[in-house]
Amino acid sequence: MKGMKILISLISSVLLITSCEKSDDHYYDYQKTNITYDGTVYDYLIHQPGVYDSLVLMLERLPALKSKLNNPQNDVTFFAVNNRSFELAISNLNRTRRSAGLSPLYIEDLNLNVLDTLAYRYIFDQRIDIDGIKNYKDGQTFASSKYDYTMHTQYRVLTSSGIVGGGEQQIVFSDVNESIYKRYWQSTNTKSVDLQVTNGIFHTLSSQHDFGFGKLNKYFSTN
Repeated sequence: MKGMKILISLISSVLLITSCEKSDDHYYDYQKTNITYDGTVYDYLIHQPGVYDSLVLMLERLPALKSKLNNPQNDVTFFAVNNRSFELAISNLNRTRRSAGLSPLYIEDLNLNVLDTLAYRYIFDQRIDIDGIKNYKDGQTFASSKYDYTMHTQYRVLTSSGIVGGGEQQIVFSDVNESIYKRYWQSTNTKSVDLQVTNGIFHTLSSQHDFGFGKLNKYFSTN
């Protein structure tokens, strides 16, 4: 009986070590792998059905931005917003409008000038990747494309399998709301980072992100 306990203990130890090695390998592979896509930002968006449909619909209303994301000669960084993020933003907006007795609005109804202003906060005319920001303890600010609106990026690594700094790499992406005080910032996390496309860097934001950082209510809740 004692021998059986020892055997079970040894098997458990081997399985644990194997599991840890697999976890560590996955982390290091994640760091080393240079994921690429043979196409532009826009190419990638339209070839992910069911993921970025709302974003593509918005770009149809903003042809200059669509063209920018589809030009292989450009060099940009884009933080992509998925369907769920638009769903959250529109749902929150229409809840507020309903309480004020106003009819609902959808992407195709939103004022183009406001939509353009918000959309350009997700694109930058330079490459912003993990290697470029990871050594800045307090993160870095970047001016967004077209409107030079200040956004902030900060590197972080999640804890995995009890290993601090041994998990998924993320970028905390923030709208600083024209303030130096973090209590006024609105932030979200990336779901995936550093996809290399032919015209730059592609990051995907978390599904919990509210498109526009909650500002659809600011602009569209009263009229």
